[in-house]
Amino acid sequence: MFVQRILVGYDGKEQSEHALELAIDLSMQYNAEIHLAFIVHEPFQMADPMSDEVNESFVKIGQKTLSNAVRTVRKRSIIPVTHLENGNPGKKLLELADKIKPDLVILGMMKHSLYEKTLGSVSSYFLNSKQYPLILVP
Repeated sequence: MFVQRILVGYDGKEQSEHALELAIDLSMQYNAEIHLAFIVHEPFQMADPMSDEVNESFVKIGQKTLSNAVRTVRKRSIIPVTHLENGNPGKKLLELADKIKPDLVILGMMKHSLYEKTLGSVSSYFLNSKQYPLILVP
């Protein structure tokens, strides 16, 4: 396996922390670039779009979360590339992957209810696309 670019979907939760640790290990092994992505989820069931004020507060949370991840990565002498996007996390991560062309995508995997599985999780977008090697980390 030859890996130059790794995309990590990161939200600060335990599963994404595990995904980040794996990405760091692989980056050190292959001297690969790490791309960290945080997606500000825009709820699809809201009657009205998010106000700018609410969106800005979510963006600040995303920036803080990415900053924490960057500190973790830099402790290992790796300088990551960060991406902060708004929208549906699965769609936005796949769009970002199409843009940066990672050799590997690493995502934390959460247990979902049947209802959530019907709607689709972030990992299902990548599983269905079959375009990028994917590692799901519990």
